[in-house]
Amino acid sequence: MNSVWKRAIWTFLPIFLVCFSAFSQISTLGRDFYIGFMDNNRRNSQPDKVVVIITANEKASGIIQTPKQAISFSLEAGQQLIREFDGEDEGVIHRESGQVEYRPFRITSSGDLAVHAINGRQYSTDGTVVLPYSSLSTEYLVMAHYDVFGPGQNPGSNQNFESTLLVVATENDTEIEIIPAARTVNTIPAGAPIRIVLNEGESYQVKAEGDLTGSRIKVLNANQNNCKLIAVFGGNKTSSAGDCGTSGDHIFQQAYPIQTWGKEYIHIPLAGRTSGEIVKVLASQDGTILRINGEVKATLNARQSAKFEFGKNDIARIDANKPISAAVIAKSAACNEFGVAPLGDPSLFVLSPNSQMLKNIIFSTGKLIGGFNQNIEHYLTLLVNSGTEGQTTLNGQNVGGNFSQVSGTNLSYTRIKVPFGVNSVSNPEGLIGYVYGSGSIESYGFAIGASLENVQFETETRYEFEVEGEKVACLNQEGLWKIIPDDPKFINFSWDFGDGSISKSGQEVSHIFTKKGTYEVVITASTGTGACDSETEFKFEIEVTFVETELKGPASLCPGAEGIRYYLENSLNIDQVIWEIEGGEITQSNEEFALVNWGVVEGTGFIRITPIAENGCLGEVLEIEVEIQNNFEPEIPSGQAGLCGSTIEPLTYTVPYPVDGKDYFWQVSGGQILSGQSTEEIVVLWDENASERSVFYEESLSSDPSCFGVSKILNIGSFDALSVTEGNKISPSCPGESDGEILLSIEGGSGDFIFEWEGFPENQEDFLKNIPAGNYQVKVIDQAGCGEIQLNISLEDPKPILINRIAVTDVSCAAESNGGAVLEISGGEPPYQVIGFESVWDGARLSFSGLSKGTFQLLLEDSKSCTMPFELVITGPDPLNLEFEELAPGCPGGLDGALEVKVSGGTPPYTYQWENGEALALLENLPSGEFSVTVTDSQGCQISGLGKVSESRPQVRMPTGFSPKDGPYQPISNCSISYKLMIFNRWGQLIFSGTEGWDGNHNANPMPPGAYSYYISYQYSLENGLNTDEKRGTFTLIN
Repeated sequence: MNSVWKRAIWTFLPIFLVCFSAFSQISTLGRDFYIGFMDNNRRNSQPDKVVVIITANEKASGIIQTPKQAISFSLEAGQQLIREFDGEDEGVIHRESGQVEYRPFRITSSGDLAVHAINGRQYSTDGTVVLPYSSLSTEYLVMAHYDVFGPGQNPGSNQNFESTLLVVATENDTEIEIIPAARTVNTIPAGAPIRIVLNEGESYQVKAEGDLTGSRIKVLNANQNNCKLIAVFGGNKTSSAGDCGTSGDHIFQQAYPIQTWGKEYIHIPLAGRTSGEIVKVLASQDGTILRINGEVKATLNARQSAKFEFGKNDIARIDANKPISAAVIAKSAACNEFGVAPLGDPSLFVLSPNSQMLKNIIFSTGKLIGGFNQNIEHYLTLLVNSGTEGQTTLNGQNVGGNFSQVSGTNLSYTRIKVPFGVNSVSNPEGLIGYVYGSGSIESYGFAIGASLENVQFETETRYEFEVEGEKVACLNQEGLWKIIPDDPKFINFSWDFGDGSISKSGQEVSHIFTKKGTYEVVITASTGTGACDSETEFKFEIEVTFVETELKGPASLCPGAEGIRYYLENSLNIDQVIWEIEGGEITQSNEEFALVNWGVVEGTGFIRITPIAENGCLGEVLEIEVEIQNNFEPEIPSGQAGLCGSTIEPLTYTVPYPVDGKDYFWQVSGGQILSGQSTEEIVVLWDENASERSVFYEESLSSDPSCFGVSKILNIGSFDALSVTEGNKISPSCPGESDGEILLSIEGGSGDFIFEWEGFPENQEDFLKNIPAGNYQVKVIDQAGCGEIQLNISLEDPKPILINRIAVTDVSCAAESNGGAVLEISGGEPPYQVIGFESVWDGARLSFSGLSKGTFQLLLEDSKSCTMPFELVITGPDPLNLEFEELAPGCPGGLDGALEVKVSGGTPPYTYQWENGEALALLENLPSGEFSVTVTDSQGCQISGLGKVSESRPQVRMPTGFSPKDGPYQPISNCSISYKLMIFNRWGQLIFSGTEGWDGNHNANPMPPGAYSYYISYQYSLENGLNTDEKRGTFTLIN
């Protein structure tokens, strides 16, 4: 009877505790944005302005719609549009409180955009990231600000103004309830509901001489088919911050939906300032316990907030047991250390929860309004998961070396100066970022973007037995899994346990894991099935740990056997053992063994164990069935079951489970017992020429010879000597990849082997798969005793792809995309290609094209999909540019105009093709009008332009002196004119009148020298019709 039972037990150990990541489409990238601008304390000498900064995440065309105009735009991926508007003239800034107004500001686009908005004037500016329509909600709690000058503070000419909130509707007939947290300037008390109805594009501002933080805004008539989403903004008209300074600044921040709030935040001090910051925390639920750096600081109910001040070097961990919102408030300028960092003023931006990370984003810096604040320094604060710092790039450059650990967390941070304008940042494992800048008593700050996933979920698991820890899953045991959303609007849930099983629906579902492994559990949560319902995915991993043990002991005994030892061998990760017995009594037990006294009556008994993992999971019951009778069958002898190779050495054989008071007699066939007869262990020399070889033993009780048994027979075979060498080795497909393989080549031995791979304790095969290059060690143990062999194996990466030479082809024209290169390549596995571009491999060189002028980060790929990044700079001529110079205007009805085109850029020489067929840079004898020309440079690059010859009013003058011998006295004009000329002598008598010049005669007689006067009236045609001018003057007649 087999007395060795071997079972595998697995337990699922969670790799995290409370918070997990959720994934959805809720983010700050989108295609439809509603923006509202609150009162900014406009002054006649300091008009307020609004600025929108649009950054394209992909190619996009769109429209900016204001109350006064619609402005179209078109952007390529990574391009930025900054558009500034006068707040008063454009009609977008709200001045009043408690009034429904129509001041729509909307941006729509064909592609994904990031939008930031600035509201400011000189000395008072702030900005916010703008949420797209898809990230809006129907319920908000507002983060605002209100400050009071402290005792002893001298505000000078400064004044603190009202706290503000603003609601913007996206659909008609939107019923909204506002519960202000402070008494409004319209005398509505705090806590009293304000109910309004807004249509699409309408808005409603509330101002209060108190802090509106915690005000609730809720849509009352939303339903499944009519979302009625709203955008909400909060802040202050102009306010100071901190009791160390009195200068004020506008506060402007869009409110995030409550369902996007988190439980853990990190505050990092602002770079470029020495004032320290204020952090305000707002609770969404009653009984919110708030901790700062692990210490409980406050217990808040829903809509309540708390403020905390931090020094210039203070980093803060902020966490709560329920969802909260946290915002940073920069202090007034005088709070800085004088002479060290005097810049800045109040601004406010909402922090992102630690779990709401972006992987990459294109973002823009802000812009201050004051003319003296146009060249400020901009800073970027980044948070990433510790260990992933080296994967962080900013504008294509790795910045991983700049990070520092946030104490008590698995996060690291850095603060970096960034250039004004468009920037890009990425980390494939996730990042959080804020950009900010400080000028002279003026500043801004906002999140570069946010991934506003719904992260407030917890799960719990229940079994019929008690387990310890969270998210515990036990192999082959049914568990009840339950998801608990903090937001009760999520009511539908679908579970995918990642093990190939059918998905299950419900808030609580049952599931049995039947295989070891690591599983990603995905829960899809939704608020319903209507058009306005939202959906998100909640993901976490379960790691499976392999647990193993063997239960050993005799399975056949005489009645009344006492002190029999049963034990566990090769145990892994077993914390407790439950021992059970039938037909006997356990006299002693622990997690490793038990001593048993069996009964005196013949029959069948059982010894069982239930192993328990540290987390409480129950393993399968291991059991040995024990035959209790006088004629019993002992276990087969333990020892080598074969002769290995040509060398014969004495071998040892033992009784597997010896018991005190027993007698043993050994029987050997085909060999000779050298020692140990009548004991539990013998030494045998086998005859290698014997046709059969075997060994067994007889066992009896010394005090009772009737208790007798003969063991099973162990037959001894013959095996060739064991040999282990490297078999087939497959290098990883690409350098750094983990898909290599090693296969052993084994000859001889018994065929029953144990493989011990260093670093791979679970692998029991003669091969390793999915491994990177490196040195590996394996020990092969022959179970029949034919020895063990240790082997070291080296697995190398394939040769990396190397670019030995690059011959760049620059663009022929600045606007063309015919740049490229020819690469000479070694390593890797040809053929090659440059990903994203048409590539030709001729067996020696790789040619590709399709690049425009600029710097490109490219990927070279071989036939095994191995890649190598490289940078390529494509240059080329400057863009062709045309400038037109009007050398002479066109005269009415004449051909007096002259126009010259001047070319810059491109590659000279140039050729010209005018619409009238001329081929020179200069055109003459032109009428007034527009003339098009196409200029071609030596590379065939072309540019077309339109030059204009203006229509000029004739410039007419009369000579001041006249001699008849030089010709008639007549007008001098740059254009042809029709005229009538009259000449008078010194006494005013008319002596000439005509439409041509005067020859100096009167009645055919020459007139004497002297002074004469003239009158001329002339006509000419312009676009507006026939025009008449006249001139009068004097001249001298000279003979």
